[in-house]
Amino acid sequence: MKLVAFFPYRNDVRKILIPYLNQLTEEQWYAKHPDHPNTIAWIVEHIARSEDEWINVISSKGKCQLPQSLDHSQQILQAYIDIRNQTEFKLNSMVYDEYEPAIQLPRFSDGWEPPSAPTLRWIFHHVFEHESYHAGQIGVIARLNGFSGPLF
Repeated sequence: MKLVAFFPYRNDVRKILIPYLNQLTEEQWYAKHPDHPNTIAWIVEHIARSEDEWINVISSKGKCQLPQSLDHSQQILQAYIDIRNQTEFKLNSMVYDEYEPAIQLPRFSDGWEPPSAPTLRWIFHHVFEHESYHAGQIGVIARLNGFSGPLF
């Protein structure tokens, strides 16, 4: 069985989020509110860089693929799209192995440890769930700053 079969809804957030992000102005991407520490730009870049780290470094033992510097909203959005395309390519080529060993994770500075053994399946689930969590924050940031959020 292909590993991709476990994640049929993995891109549903993106079907709403990418068109929404495409219609934001540069000012909306970088709008800050005193009640939230981050901007939409920061959140989207964080989602992309986290996916890059989990998929390309931690699970594949390679290197990050995204450029070091993303200077404006369209670069961030393109990185967000590009990293998922790379993830999709990897995910579609993998076969599920119920007996695969756990993947060795780095030590996290805050002491965080996963709640269960970090297999490939767990890592992909973590990446997709992480994106959903932060997509909700994008809606909060937009509304705090007085403009409409994505229609989730």
